[in-house]
Amino acid sequence: MSNEKIQFDVVVVGAGLAGSTAAAIAARHGLDVAIIERGRSPGGKNFFGGALYTHSLEEIYPDLWDRKPPLERPVTETGFWFLSKDGMVKATVQGGRINNEPIDAYVALRAKFDSWWAEQAEEEGAFIIPKTLVTDFIYEEGQVVGVTTDRPQGDIYAPVIIICEGVNNILTQKLGLIDHDIQPTKAALAVKQLISLSPKTINARLGLPSRKHGMAISVVGDVSMGMPGLGFLYTADKAVSLGVGVTLHALQETQIKPYELLQRYLEHPAIAPIIEGGQLMEYGAHLIPEGGWKEMPKLFTGGAMVAGDAASMVNALHWEGTNMAIVAGKQAGLTAIEAHQKGDFSAQTLSSYQDGLQERFVMKDLRQYRRMSKFLANHPEFMEIYPTFLNDAMGNFFTSFGKPKRQLYKEIWRSLTSRRSLLKVIGDMVSFGRAVIGI
Repeated sequence: MSNEKIQFDVVVVGAGLAGSTAAAIAARHGLDVAIIERGRSPGGKNFFGGALYTHSLEEIYPDLWDRKPPLERPVTETGFWFLSKDGMVKATVQGGRINNEPIDAYVALRAKFDSWWAEQAEEEGAFIIPKTLVTDFIYEEGQVVGVTTDRPQGDIYAPVIIICEGVNNILTQKLGLIDHDIQPTKAALAVKQLISLSPKTINARLGLPSRKHGMAISVVGDVSMGMPGLGFLYTADKAVSLGVGVTLHALQETQIKPYELLQRYLEHPAIAPIIEGGQLMEYGAHLIPEGGWKEMPKLFTGGAMVAGDAASMVNALHWEGTNMAIVAGKQAGLTAIEAHQKGDFSAQTLSSYQDGLQERFVMKDLRQYRRMSKFLANHPEFMEIYPTFLNDAMGNFFTSFGKPKRQLYKEIWRSLTSRRSLLKVIGDMVSFGRAVIGI
């Protein structure tokens, strides 16, 4: 058996959006790239059913639409649904900027899309090694020069390693870029079901004109039972993806089982009619890193960089993560190219990866929303009191026929102040503004 060293120019760990993007960019510029994927195939373990953003996809592949990507419906209606225990207020937007061409968001099923995205990296020249687990790193003179795997004689060498391992940051810890597991207060567990319905049924129940229209909805209020978290609804072509994500810490404190939380959401009187008669296609759970800026590891060291979920690149308020992963993957790939051109793979050279991200929305947004997780943990009323009040207020407003309207507004005011004092309401709004603006 040959003892010849297996050598690449770049090794990428993980064939998700960040990893396949980094590999494609590096391979496109002539580097010899391997992607090591622990799953049977790229995307095979991904339960995501949400939105991808065309601005990031087209940044990597300007000819995206000629490549026929496996996207579902375009997002032509988006916004918030506010649930009380037995009602719902919708605040959504459609038309106008949402319908600008090209439409900026499409619903996708990542198990399907990630496989296709990895195929594009293969076409650029990347080599995928599936069913392989990276267990540690190889060092020379204190710098990373390769990885060890669970395969016999599985050492693989490269002067640049790009870690895109996802939310379980074991390798990122081994590199010393962060010193702890993901924290329960900084991670959400999202559970979801993909429910099959005919396109005609989806359109009729959600008021969509055709299969060329789709929805991406964030659901606030009773869906999370007062815990910090959100529900969601996305329309695929022939299915609806519904789920709810709440922090691990809240689940531990309340002892509420995630599947019970999801079932309660699906049985809500405003939600159940949407999925009535549908067939369960998929049930899954996924951890989402929501610590953002404050939980972000150091992004580079000598011979290695980290991108995507492993680097806590998620903006929970806007449900952004996929585009951040793609942009970070691109920047990591470009930095690998630069390092090879210089023949220098030191931390100083790889620091240009973080410098490049500082100029993009990724780092700017994560820094701006750095207080959001703490705000939601400290203000459960935004998950419970205010959505219920909004339902009551709107219900009163539209059932006030035959009564003096001065009485109506007094009732609405009492509905708020009986739940939350005026001073606390003002304090809540100020705190929310600070968390959003980032001051």
